[in-house]
Amino acid sequence: MIITVTFNPAIDKTAYVDNLVVGGLNRLEHVIADAGGKGVNVSKTIQQLQGATIATGFLGGSAGQFILNNLNDLGIQTDFIEVEGQTRTNLKVLNQNMELTELNEPGPIVTDQDIEKLIDRILTIVKRVPDQTWVVLSGNVGPGVNKDIYQNLISRFQQENIKTILDADGELFKNGVKAKPYFIKPNRFELSQYFGVEEELSNEKVIELASTFLNDQTKLVVVSMGIEGSIFLTADEVILAKALTIDYRSAVGAGDAMVAAIAWGLEQNMSLDDLVSWSVATSAGACMSEGTSPASRQVIEQLKPRVEATKWQKIK
Repeated sequence: MIITVTFNPAIDKTAYVDNLVVGGLNRLEHVIADAGGKGVNVSKTIQQLQGATIATGFLGGSAGQFILNNLNDLGIQTDFIEVEGQTRTNLKVLNQNMELTELNEPGPIVTDQDIEKLIDRILTIVKRVPDQTWVVLSGNVGPGVNKDIYQNLISRFQQENIKTILDADGELFKNGVKAKPYFIKPNRFELSQYFGVEEELSNEKVIELASTFLNDQTKLVVVSMGIEGSIFLTADEVILAKALTIDYRSAVGAGDAMVAAIAWGLEQNMSLDDLVSWSVATSAGACMSEGTSPASRQVIEQLKPRVEATKWQKIK
């Protein structure tokens, strides 16, 4: 079972415009509203992969009810904590060159009491699930939540033999990796930001830096690099995967799709080679879909044979 935690879900409205004019009138076309937030997106993709998932986190107001209804309509199990205030709505605008402009609301306040309710809810779910449970912690946490929250949750879940996955940035990532989650997925910018170096890192430098995260508990690190592909690292292997050439509709949610496929694969004890092919194909499929909708399993399976990956000698 894979539990996804979304502290700050959103209604993701994706719209298209020929040319975005700052300070002028923009007539949006083809506006799509989806249940969003990184953890929510992960659950949506796992469901398409025919995996078992429960989406949890915090929802509030009519926007929260929209997300709950949307997920229920998709057949995804949910177990959210209701909070005061209104779940946010985010606007994502893509121009004809697929350049993305995002306008994100802050979201409702989440209290310490709300967080304790969430922890109790997750532990209750774990007790009733006979198999190994994975918890995915991803995205921002909204106003009022300390930036060490993921670090604290990872440490607490590890005491219950729950394996954790971290996909966050900034202080959330910096603090979270201290607790040694099983799998982390920074992109190249987040990696360079963490180490305070230039973003234009060579593959060799990416491998050198990312390798420092591997330890007795962090077993897998994946660095996504957009159109330049992604690098997968374990203690024994390094694999460089090329990005697929596809008809892009929207890159929104591509990283979440990759996390979902890897979480699903880890739950099934897949080899690293299989994790690479499934996750790259799933991420590419998300880029071919409109809004934040995941690709169908059929599309993903069609893309899988096209994934090209190369094993690299690891830098010690």
